[in-house]
Amino acid sequence: MRMIGLLLTLFAFALPANANWLEGTDERGEKLEAQLEGNNSYHAHLARELAAIASEEKSQHDLEAAHEFIKMAEEHAAKAGD
Repeated sequence: MRMIGLLLTLFAFALPANANWLEGTDERGEKLEAQLEGNNSYHAHLARELAAIASEEKSQHDLEAAHEFIKMAEEHAAKAGD
């Protein structure tokens, strides 16, 4: 019984940390959108698509996938240049 209580307590404290991470994914996506405005290169389009996938994964509560997709989006945004 104590183990269940401990797990529930750990889970309760883990949720607020994940909430901040979720906001980070959205903010990173918004920065990409602003950075790539007007850029129609292959890497810019790919970065936008990857950011959209990250947002979708986040909405489905797959935080690991969301993090990986936004990371890939940022890498392609850097390759897109100005």
